[in-house]
Order: sequence, then structure tokens, then C-alpha cells
Amino acid sequence: MPKFRFKLHNNGAFHHTSGAPFMGHQLSDQDVEVTHLKPHVQNYNLGGGTVVKVLINYSSHCWTCKANEAQEEWRGLTIWDHQRARCYDPIRHQTSFQLPQLMGQLMLNRIYVTPTDRNYGCYNATLRDLNGHFYTAYFTLKTGAGKFDGVRHKFRLFVESAYPKEQQEEGSKTSLPAIIGKARQNKTVKYRRP
Repeated sequence: MPKFRFKLHNNGAFHHTSGAPFMGHQLSDQDVEVTHLKPHVQNYNLGGGTVVKVLINYSSHCWTCKANEAQEEWRGLTIWDHQRARCYDPIRHQTSFQLPQLMGQLMLNRIYVTPTDRNYGCYNATLRDLNGHFYTAYFTLKTGAGKFDGVRHKFRLFVESAYPKEQQEEGSKTSLPAIIGKARQNKTVKYRRP
């Protein structure tokens, strides 16, 4: 488990683990704990008695945005994602509280292959916000056996980004069993233009 130096609170405030408010202008996303987005192992029942355990990790893109897209009040603090400057995004952060449930229900939600041919998008088609947006997560899934918090897993899922979107981009539909089947072969489901 990584040793975090700072914690992001629900109101967008950053505090040192000692409790003191963060007063600087730059942070590495690797130093920030976001409690509801901690890594965890998720069990997926694929049917026929098959249960697959998957380690899920979340990127800081689930609670930050590009620096040039940030709201004015949040531009004073740069959050570095390796080489990229990003800023806290209150909308992404607030909607990210839905993210663990969205990822936990991948068997129920719509999943599609994105045109980038490297990741998948998923959303719950029954949950539209007041602006007509769907909360959408983009993720990769690969083989990766290991043990996390005493639980063995066979796969690793990385949520690259998540945010409300007006409309889903066109992509071919797929399913979690299909994604896992391809991951076992070290492949991804191929994008097909609808």
C-alpha cells in the first residue's frame, strides 16, 4: 500500500496527514489519498458458477481535469499526473462517489469498445443527470494475478478516467465476460464501427 502524505476531503480541501491544510501550489497525485477510490478487489459473477476476482485501481483523472479546463477558483493548485499538469475538478470529484458502484456492477451496465482500441467505456443507461449526461468511466482490464489485502485476484482493472458526458461516442457494444475472455489471451475486444 502506498504511503500518502495528503488527503482529499469531500469539499475539495487537501490536508496533510498531520491534519494541517495544504498551503502549497503543486502536488503529485501519487501523494494524495482519495478514500472512496482506494484500490480494492471486486468479485464478478460471470454466470455458470464462474466468479472472477479483479483488482481495481483508479486514476486521478476521476477527480481532476486538464489544467486549461479547470474552474478559475481551482487553478492555483497544480496536481501532477506524472508529466501532465491537472487541477481539482469539483464535478468529477463529486460524481466519483458513484464510481465504485458503477465498476462493481459491470455485469449490469453498458460497456462499449472505444475508438482508441485500447480501453472500454461503461455507463449505466438508466442513470441520466438533470443535464442529460451519463456518468461514464473509461477503463482497461488485463491479466495480473496477485494478492491485495489478503485477497487473491487474477485480473487488474484500471479506471483511466470518469466524468459526466452528454452522449456516448459510437462504439461497438461488448460485455464483461467478452473482455475477460480476451484479457486471458492478452488481447482486447476489437473496435468495430457501428
